[in-house]
Order: sequence, then C-alpha cells, then structure tokens
Amino acid sequence: MIVVVGKILLGLGLMFTGVQMFSSALKQLGSRQFRMLATRFVSSRARTLAFGLGSGAVMQSTMAALVILASLISSGMLSVSQAITILNGFSVGNCALVLIVSLDITVGVMFLVGLCGIAMYLTKDERYRTYFLIGLGLGLIFFGIEMMVAGVKPLQQEAWFAGVMEFGRKYSFLSIMAGIVLGFIVESSTAVALVAIGLAREGILTGPQAFLTMYGAAIGSTMFKAIIGQAFRGTARQLVRFVNIFNIFGSVVFILLYYIETCLHVPLVMALLNSFLPDLDDQAAWVFLLFNMTSAIFFIAINGPLTRWLARSLPPSEEEDLSHPKYLSEFKPEDPDTVLELIRLEQARALEHIAAFVATVRTEYAGIGLDARYAAFQTLAGEVGASLSRAATMRMPQQTARNHAYFQTCQALIDQLAESTVSGLKIIRRAGRYPSLVEITDVCVEAMDFLLNYAADTVKTNDPEQVRLLLALSSRSGPTLEQLRKAYMDSDKLGSAKEKGCLLDLTVMMGKCIWLLNRLLVLMQTENEPLTDNQKI
Repeated sequence: MIVVVGKILLGLGLMFTGVQMFSSALKQLGSRQFRMLATRFVSSRARTLAFGLGSGAVMQSTMAALVILASLISSGMLSVSQAITILNGFSVGNCALVLIVSLDITVGVMFLVGLCGIAMYLTKDERYRTYFLIGLGLGLIFFGIEMMVAGVKPLQQEAWFAGVMEFGRKYSFLSIMAGIVLGFIVESSTAVALVAIGLAREGILTGPQAFLTMYGAAIGSTMFKAIIGQAFRGTARQLVRFVNIFNIFGSVVFILLYYIETCLHVPLVMALLNSFLPDLDDQAAWVFLLFNMTSAIFFIAINGPLTRWLARSLPPSEEEDLSHPKYLSEFKPEDPDTVLELIRLEQARALEHIAAFVATVRTEYAGIGLDARYAAFQTLAGEVGASLSRAATMRMPQQTARNHAYFQTCQALIDQLAESTVSGLKIIRRAGRYPSLVEITDVCVEAMDFLLNYAADTVKTNDPEQVRLLLALSSRSGPTLEQLRKAYMDSDKLGSAKEKGCLLDLTVMMGKCIWLLNRLLVLMQTENEPLTDNQKI
C-alpha cells in the first residue's frame, strides 16, 4: 500500500511540476510580447478574439493575463470591453494543453524529454533554455499522469476502493464536490482536468464522473480567484469577477445539461460526444473545450451590457478615474475644432489634478499619495498628447492650425508645471522637518493651492478678465517670494547650512512653478489681446 500511495503522490507531483514548468516557460515566452501585441490587435472584435485565443494557447496562465490586462486598462491603452474579449478567447486557448495531453503520443514524449534534458544540460543560452523547459514540462505532465494512473490501478482490486468508486457513480454530486475541492486546492481547473483525463483513460473514472469533476473544478478555481481578487482594485477586480462569472456560468449550464440528459433522457452533450469520440479521455478533453467555448460565445454576445454592469458594480479606483480623460473618452469627433475644445477642457482638468497635488503635504491628508496622483496625471497627459497628435493629421483651416499649436504649447507648459510642482512639494516635505521653515512652507502651500486652483478655473472658463487678474497675481508672486527668501536668509532664524540649502531649493522650485504658470497665462492672454511689457516677468 505504501508503494501504491508513493506512486500516486509521485505521479501527482510530477504532473503538477510539469504543469508549473510548462506554464511558467510559456508565460515567460508569451508575456514578453503579450503587452505589446495586445494593443495592436484590438482594431476589431474578431482580431481581439483571435489574439486572446492565440495568447491563451501560448501563455496558459489566466492570472498573468489578468495582471497585464489590468495594467493596460489603467494606462488607457485598452478598454474593459476589449480586455473581456481577449479573456474570452484566452479561456478557449487555455484548452490547448488539455487537448494535447489527451493524445496518445507517449513514445514521442520520451524522445522529447530526453532530447530537451540533454539540450538543457549542454546549452547556456537562456532563450533556448525556455523552449527546452516547455518540452520538459510537457513530458513531466505525461509521465506524471502515467505514474498516477499506475498507482491507482492496483487499488481497483481492493474491495474498499471498488465500494468508494461505486458510491461515487451512484451519487454523481460527489464528483462535483470532489472537483470543487480539488480546483480550490490546486488553484487550476486545467490541472484537475488533466487528472480526470488520465483516470478516465484507464476506466477508473466513468465519463460522467470525469465531466462532473471538471465542472466542479471550474467552480473551485473560481473560489480561489475570488479570494485572490480581493487584493485587486478598480478595473482589475472587474476582470477577476468576469473570469469567475465565466467559469460559474459554464459549470452551471453543463451540470444542468448533464442532469437533463440523464434524468429526462434527452440526448445532449454525452450523446454528441459518444457519436464522434469512442475514447473517454478524448471525450473529457473535448468537454473541457466545449465548456469554455459555450461560455465564450455567450459572453461575447452580451459584451456590452456585461461591461456596463461591471462598471456599475465595481467602479474604477480613484487613481484610474483620475488617469482617464473625462471629455475626450466620451467620443472621438472628426471635427478638429471640437477636438481642440475637448482638449481645452482636459487641460483645465489636468490643472485641477496639479492643484490636488498640494493637499498631499497637509498633515490631515489621508487620500491618494503624491506619486500615485502624479502617475495618474502622466497617463492623462499622454491621452491628451495622443489626441493632439491625432488632431494634427486632420485637415484644418489656418486659424484652427494656430489654435492647435497653442494647445500643444499649453500642454508642454502644463507637463512641466506638474513635474515642478511635484518636486516643490517634496522639498516642502523635507523643509517641514525644520521648525524654522514651518512658517514659510505653510505660506508656499497656501499660495500654490490658490494659484493652481484659480488657474484651473481660468483655463476652463477662458475668461480674459480672470486671465489678467491671475497674471497680475503671479507676476507679483515672484518678487514677493524672492523678498521672503532674502529676509529669511538675512535673519538669524536659520541656524544650519542644511536649513539654508533647503530654503534655497524651496524658493527656487517655487519660483519655477510660478514662472511656468505665468508663461501659461501669458500664452492665454496672447490669444485674446496683446501684452504690455509690464505684464511680463
């Protein structure tokens, strides 16, 4: 008995190691191109689905795809709808491993493992080692299944084992429960499907038992992903929930079809498979494929309503909301004047983002950190820049072309202002450690808060009077800041060279922020009326 148990454990160990090795190598190979190609194959739903199908067959890791797709959504490179379409194809592509294992290629696997093992020993090139790992992983899966089955076979002669199997055949729901438990423990419905195929091949499991075990495994792996999904936020959780709904839907549908077929004697899935595939392992592999294909077809059909429901139930995180355009994302007009007007609104929103940076240095602040806010701003700025580039390809009259150049310059100044504001706020944090600098840092924080919020409102309204008023304020702020710095330097408030250096860094960066803001206002006024010399700094 000890030997039997040892063979079973060895077989399972080899198979799971092979699955891990095979998936990891393929993931390493596929992930290199997945991120880049994902944004290229979304021009149509058919291309997006085909990309998902191919990448699923190559990567064999739904969790890896989830992480990459979530990051692409957060950066604005993919929509949730496109990511869901990719995942639909990905789930079908994942069946490739199960279909391969169902084939009788034992002799070929022997040569494959032997040659890959020798090559692994001889080569030092990491590029080729990845390919050899794929071959070794596949071989370990085959040998693991064979060893596990060899361990189980002797148990068929034992009365207690025969009783257990007979009890399982009598109460089919036990196969579902076993699949749920195994799927949760193993964290993969594919791995459980491989075990079921191996046992069905030797007649240890009946066809219905193998099928129901796989359906249950899909539910079990979903339970695991639901737990892991708690660590995700925003749109990433939307994708996790979709994958879970995908698996549960397929499981429920095929379990219901099984009981309709067995209880009401209506020829459905098993009758179809029996008419084409005599071998149980082949039937189990194709059931796994049909299971995923059915869910994929259904969710492709309801992609739009599903996406909207996910957005309502699991809205984007605050960081994601900040990083996505509010006006440009609603539609993509072909009229360049309309595009530029939407860009103006997004630039005003970008200034609101910059103004919100200031709150992060206040002691009572408990929201999104400065670095996260700046990352969201950069994503938004990238979207605005892409829209400006798209507008540049449109035919436009001379005045519109002039406006386009104006908004390009505005965007460059806003980008620089954001970078300088972040640097200035980090210096303020550092200066706050010195009691002698607390007063001046408070003054700087309040000044930046007022000027940036006023600037955002001014850009949004484009009111010439507001532009003139804010321009006058920013023009006076520069000299005032210099006077304040000089007064501190000349006083005895600063005791150390570090304090003086910190004050100098602070005033220089503040002066740069004010100068950039002034340049933006000068540019805005230039669009409305000529400037006088005394308005410029």
